[in-house]
Amino acid sequence: MAPGVLGADFSGAAEAGRSIWVTEAVHTPDGLVVEDCYRAADEWGSDRESAHAGLRARAVEDFAVAGFDFPFSLPAPVLEARCGRTWQGLLDWVTDDGPDHPDAFASACRSVARELTPDGSAEIGRETDLRRAALCPYNRRVQYQTFYGVRNVLAWLADREDALVRPMQDRERMQEQERERGTRADASDDATQVVEVYPAATFGWLGLYREGYKNDRDRRETNLDGIEDCSVDLGGFRETYADEHDALDSLAAAVSAGRITRNRDPPLHGSRDEGHIFV
Repeated sequence: MAPGVLGADFSGAAEAGRSIWVTEAVHTPDGLVVEDCYRAADEWGSDRESAHAGLRARAVEDFAVAGFDFPFSLPAPVLEARCGRTWQGLLDWVTDDGPDHPDAFASACRSVARELTPDGSAEIGRETDLRRAALCPYNRRVQYQTFYGVRNVLAWLADREDALVRPMQDRERMQEQERERGTRADASDDATQVVEVYPAATFGWLGLYREGYKNDRDRRETNLDGIEDCSVDLGGFRETYADEHDALDSLAAAVSAGRITRNRDPPLHGSRDEGHIFV
C-alpha cells in the first residue's frame, strides 16, 4: 500500500457532513504532502448517516493510516460495569442492546462514574485523556462524537480484514483472539491502521496554540507556520486551513496519524481497551 494518510475532524451532529473535514496526504522523501482537503458534505452528503458511511468507506480505500478525532473507548471502570471490561463489549453495547442515543449513553456512563468520583462530578478520564488533557469521552461536549464515532464508524471497521483499530486490534492481539474464538480472520498486511487523534494535543506537542485558535485567524496562521516547519507541504490548501478551523483540525489529525507509519509502536497510555490518543 502507498503511504497514504487520512485525517478527519469528526462530528456526531444531525448534519455531521457540514462539520466533518477531511485531509488526505501522502508521505514523500521530502515529508508529508497534502493532496486534498474537503468537507464531508461535498462528497457524501450532510446527514449524519451518509457522512459517516462515506468517511469510513473512504478510510479503507487507499490509506496506510486514518486518524479520527473522537474518543475510541471509555474509562476502564465504565467498561467494566457496562461492557464486560472489553472494547469489543463497548461495540456490542452501542450497536445491539445498549443505549440508542448519546444522551442515554452518557447517562449510563455517569451513573457508574458517580459512585467513583468523590466530588460527584461523574466524569472519569481514561489514562490517555489525562496525559493529553482531553475531555472525558462522555462529557456533554463530546458525547455525540464518542457515541456515533464508535457505533457508526469503529464498529463497522472492526469487522473488516482491511482495517485495524489500534491499539485495540494490534496484530498480535487479533491473532490471539482469533485462536481463542475464531471470530475474525487475521487482518491483511496492507490493512489501514485506524487511530484516535486529538488536534489540540497535536498542536501542543508541536509547541503551537492548542487553545484559542478556532476563533483567531492569527493563531491559525501561526499553527500553519509551525506545521509547515515540520516538513509538511500544504499543497495549495493553506487558505482553506486558515479560513476553516475544522479543516485545520483535519490537517492536525493527518499529521499525527502520519507519524504512525514512522513509529508503529509508541508507548501506550493505559490499557489497550481504553484506547490511546496518538500524537
